[in-house]
Amino acid sequence: MEKRTAYADERAARREIIRWGREIYEQGLVKGSGGNLSIRLDDGTVLLTPTGWFLGHMTEECLSHVDMDGNLLEGEKPTKEVPLHLNVYRERPNVRAVCHTHSVYATAFASAAEPDSCMPIYTPSVAAKVGPILVTNFALPGSVELGENVRRGIRCSNGTLLSNHGVVAVGKTMADAVSVANEIENNAMIHFISGRTAKPLSDEVVAELNKKVTL
Repeated sequence: MEKRTAYADERAARREIIRWGREIYEQGLVKGSGGNLSIRLDDGTVLLTPTGWFLGHMTEECLSHVDMDGNLLEGEKPTKEVPLHLNVYRERPNVRAVCHTHSVYATAFASAAEPDSCMPIYTPSVAAKVGPILVTNFALPGSVELGENVRRGIRCSNGTLLSNHGVVAVGKTMADAVSVANEIENNAMIHFISGRTAKPLSDEVVAELNKKVTL
């Protein structure tokens, strides 16, 4: 028998989104009404943060509930990044949560790096929890193209960088996804705080640690 996830209970999933939305807002991984979160429920439908809301100020009732075609089932109008979230769930059926942030250091890195390059990895935890961090090409927020870029970026990794935009982190739980978002931001901080002089882990070490990544 397949083990059921923590997201069989919609009310519990709503509480998770509110809890972690407040957490990343207070951490500064998002500011204003930027960023968005989602959880895929056991029935295949998706809870998302609504458009225009500060993630630290949400209520359980304001969340958007959509099907896998993006049709609104109940709640407020969802974030415009619905294609991004749904493409993650289509590409990675085991993923149950998506965290999209606009954290400053990671976004700065994604705005300076060449698209289709990978972020250097400085710590073992990034290599073992995230995997290769691809910088995807720029696409307009909310576009189908952006969703497809994200789909490619998370195919073999738990996180990707959106050129001139931010971070997408995924996981089996929202705690996992938020942890990945923090790992990517911390990695970017090391890059800039060191004046771009920090020595990344070798390709051989990264490849060995990447084997530990749960996809």
